[in-house]
Amino acid sequence: MKAFIQITKILFLLIGLIIASCKTQKKTENTKPLVNDESGRLDFKTGRVLSNKMKQNEFKYTYLTTKFSVTADIDSQVNSFDVTLRAKKDSVIWISISPALGIEAARVLITSDSVKFMNKLNKTYFKGDYAYISKLFNTELDFDMLESLLIGNSVNFYDEDEKLKSSKDDGKYMLSTIKKRKLRKALERNEPVNELIQRIWLIDNTFKISKITINDLSTNRTFEALYENFQSVDSLSFPYSVKFNITAQKNVKIKLNYNKVSRGKPENFPFNIPAKYDPIQK
Repeated sequence: MKAFIQITKILFLLIGLIIASCKTQKKTENTKPLVNDESGRLDFKTGRVLSNKMKQNEFKYTYLTTKFSVTADIDSQVNSFDVTLRAKKDSVIWISISPALGIEAARVLITSDSVKFMNKLNKTYFKGDYAYISKLFNTELDFDMLESLLIGNSVNFYDEDEKLKSSKDDGKYMLSTIKKRKLRKALERNEPVNELIQRIWLIDNTFKISKITINDLSTNRTFEALYENFQSVDSLSFPYSVKFNITAQKNVKIKLNYNKVSRGKPENFPFNIPAKYDPIQK
C-alpha cells in the first residue's frame, strides 16, 4: 500500500501543477489563418471555436462507474493494482483499491471539500480537508481537476479561451498559452522565463483531448497526460488508455487501462471507518 499512497500524492501534485498554470496565463494573440488545401491540412479555427468544440465533445455523465488497472513507475520502481471507481459529477469520487486477488486493501472518498482514506491492511485511516493536503504537499488541490484528468475532459482554466492561441501540430489542432516566437527570443537573450507553457492537442474529427502538456520553465518540471484507445460508451467517446508522465525530482509514469465504463447510477458510496481503526497522524 506504500505504492498507492505515493501515487495518491502524485495525483494531488498533478492537480496542483495544473492549478498553478491557471494563475500564470499571459494573453496571447491568434495566429494567422491556416490554409486548407488538397494536402489535407486542417482548417484554421480560433481558440474560442476550438475550446467550444472541445467542451461540446466532453464525456458527460451524472453518475459514473469504472474499473481499471494501474501501473506506476516511480524512479524505475514499478507497482500495479486494480481500481474500482464510482463518481457523481461535481460531488463525490469513491475509489476501491485491490493489489491482487480481488482483495480490497484500501478505500478513498473524495468530495469537493474533504479527502478520506482507509487502509484496510494496517487498519488505519485519514480524514482531512484540502487545506491540510495542500500544506502537506506544498500545492493547491481542486476536486474538479481530478475528475477531469481521470477521464480526459477539459479543466477550468480552458474557460478563458480568449487567452488561448490556436495552431496545428502533427495533424491535430493545438491550443497553447505562449507563443513559440516569444519563448525562442527569451532563450536567445538568456532571459529567465517564469511561465508555464500549456498545450492541448485535439483530435481533428472528434475534438477530444489526445494530449496535455505543461512545462514549468522556472522549475524545469514537466507534466504530460496522454489519452488513447477511444471507445464508445452510450454514444460518447471515452479514452480507455490514460498515461500521466512527470519529470521533476522524481520521474513518474502512471498508466490507467480501463476495462469497464458505465454511466449508470452506482449502488452507493460506502465509507464506514471501523472503531478499531487508528487515525494516521497528521
